[in-house]
Amino acid sequence: MPSVVAPPLLSVNDAVFPLHPLSGVLSLAQEQQWQWPAPLLVLASQPGSQAQPRLSYLQAREAMLIAKHQLGNQLGVLSGARKALPQLSYLAAGMAAQHSLADALQFGLDYQLIAGAMVHLTLAQGYEDAAVVACALFEDTELEDVLAIDHLATAVNAARQLCPRPFTLNSAEFRLCDDGNRSVYEAFFQCPVRFGADNNQVNFDVRQLQQKLVSSDPLQVVLARSACEQELQALGVLGQQSLLQKLLALPCANHGIAQAAQALQLSPRSLHRLLAREGISYSAQSDRQRIGLAKNLLQQGMDLEDIAARLDYSDSRSLRRAFQRYTGFTPAAYRSGKHR
Repeated sequence: MPSVVAPPLLSVNDAVFPLHPLSGVLSLAQEQQWQWPAPLLVLASQPGSQAQPRLSYLQAREAMLIAKHQLGNQLGVLSGARKALPQLSYLAAGMAAQHSLADALQFGLDYQLIAGAMVHLTLAQGYEDAAVVACALFEDTELEDVLAIDHLATAVNAARQLCPRPFTLNSAEFRLCDDGNRSVYEAFFQCPVRFGADNNQVNFDVRQLQQKLVSSDPLQVVLARSACEQELQALGVLGQQSLLQKLLALPCANHGIAQAAQALQLSPRSLHRLLAREGISYSAQSDRQRIGLAKNLLQQGMDLEDIAARLDYSDSRSLRRAFQRYTGFTPAAYRSGKHR
């Protein structure tokens, strides 16, 4: 019998995010003299310090939405470009003390909640290429992609500041449609930019991860790791994931909600309550995962009827309609590469 007690989760209501994720937005606000609502004026006046207030995701997104109204989707790159590594205090010290860029990036990603990451970044390494990939922490169709670009720009800034030699990208891929500001993105990322991609990520030569850092200090690494662990412990988020992360980690994308609840060791009723609290549409996430799997299977050359059967669509026509509604392309057009 599944437990009815919800597992520890990182929630949209948890006040765990420092001001750092908003530092780029606040900088833009000062530059352009925006008029902020009274509650956000308090944030804008906070000095940089170790004892900054902590916000919930819902509170932080208010400022992001106001800024997006001012600047559109290019907010992500403009705000991320204004964030500096020294603002991250002992997280920055721990990154700078690592042996190599690979170690530094992984340290930063291990403790990204210290910096208030509002999306989740991961480092993927292949034989020749590597990528920093942004995934959603919470379901937020209005801001998810803008936040992803903001955080990817922040990561690129950190790598540029850490490396003794120039850190360069091969390409940047964003799910957003081209908003007519391509030059803004290319000017910051300094590489070809592709819009309408399947994921938000920046790609680079894996050999760049081998760059040795000039201020390597094993003792400082130990001290910084301990400080990060203690802060996450104090915030009550050590080892926590969001509900969306847990759902996306389930082994099958086409689970019914009862199956998903069982996999999460919850009752269906408890899962329904958590979904409502976090503002997650289970059906939308299930559709998104199924379409993601369909994309992979199409690229592998699988027949559309077989894909529909594997992903529990009633027939290929239903899959075709869902695929086109979600991606804007027919499965045939996607298979032929017209989405690129």
